[in-house]
Amino acid sequence: MVGDAIGLFASIPFVIALLRVRLRDSSKIAGYLYPPLGDFQPLAFDATIGTLLLSLLVVCASCESARRVLPRTYFILAVGWLLGVCRLGALHVRYVRTVSVPSVGRDFEVSIGFQKAEFAPLWYAHSNDWEMLHDAGPYEKKIQQLWTQNSISAVRVLLWLSWTLTLACFLSVLSLTVYKQAADEASSESDRF
Repeated sequence: MVGDAIGLFASIPFVIALLRVRLRDSSKIAGYLYPPLGDFQPLAFDATIGTLLLSLLVVCASCESARRVLPRTYFILAVGWLLGVCRLGALHVRYVRTVSVPSVGRDFEVSIGFQKAEFAPLWYAHSNDWEMLHDAGPYEKKIQQLWTQNSISAVRVLLWLSWTLTLACFLSVLSLTVYKQAADEASSESDRF
């Protein structure tokens, strides 16, 4: 029973990633489910699902060859999860902007770069990121004109890595817990007979 509940929790990373695709027009909800990655989004989504499946395979292979799960494994995964969450939070605060578009009555979350393009300071000399995006719009083409391609790419890859590390560590801890629970139940049943 406990193993079933934990197994259900283990599906959360997949559900989160799939909901982001399904709820993309509902930006308030979708913004919390997957970082905004612009044109990199479809590839990143596929890579996230692949990484989560790979982490499941690694956990299954490790559990099959190990007699028991070492407590330090949980600690290492918890530290990985914590680092992912911290890094994701720092990147989100610094490089993710919410742009209101009153004409359509929506807010859009976008990720920007860390270095402005050469002409951006000329056009927007006294403007901050939000003002630039409000004026230019939350469109990928405009974002790529306002920030350098290298800085946008670096930020988006780091956002993706942080998010995927967080989900993979979460999934791995829950998968190991399900394995341990199943192994304990199998051991207790074999002891009865």
